[in-house]
Amino acid sequence: MTALIWDLDGTLLDSYGVILDSVLATLREEGVIPDPSETYKRLIAGSVKSFLSGFASAGLDPDGLWRRYRELSTARDDEVKLMDGAREALEALSSMGIPGFVYTHKGDTARQVLERLGVLHYFTDVLSAEAGLPRKPAPDGLNALIDRHKLDKSDTYYIGDRPIDVSCAVNAGVKSILYRPPASPAVPTGAETYIVADLREIPELKL
Repeated sequence: MTALIWDLDGTLLDSYGVILDSVLATLREEGVIPDPSETYKRLIAGSVKSFLSGFASAGLDPDGLWRRYRELSTARDDEVKLMDGAREALEALSSMGIPGFVYTHKGDTARQVLERLGVLHYFTDVLSAEAGLPRKPAPDGLNALIDRHKLDKSDTYYIGDRPIDVSCAVNAGVKSILYRPPASPAVPTGAETYIVADLREIPELKL
């Protein structure tokens, strides 16, 4: 049976405004004034944690930066909204009997945000950063969900908005869908099974 595993930030959740603002605020507290546009591109190309780790060469503590970022971003979780088309896509896929799961780097508030937005019931399981597994592109998170729910890797897709999500899918031996809306700076890897510009396209794919 086909199964879909979703990333959250930038895929189902319109949260990059909060993420970018929180990263910039974290660095400004340390006297670093990064360019917002360039920062956004680097976050899409990699991850917040890897981006902040790059400031170790400037004498800053990456772990401290990460903790402060998490504090600032979590405090603004109530500002996060669903991506355009997310609710319609989830409803359509649910009516087709396709089970949904979540694997995200988002912390232990992932379930709370999904519940507040009224879509938690679309997901059989949510695996977040609180599980303490190696981060993407390591496949551990996907493999944990696959093993736990006995999913068929040949019929499982990971949906994300960044190249790192596609790499994670490749490393886990599953298919991938890159969500790349018109304004996204994400560069396709060539390993994607599908690329969509609108989440509402997903129920129309030959899954």
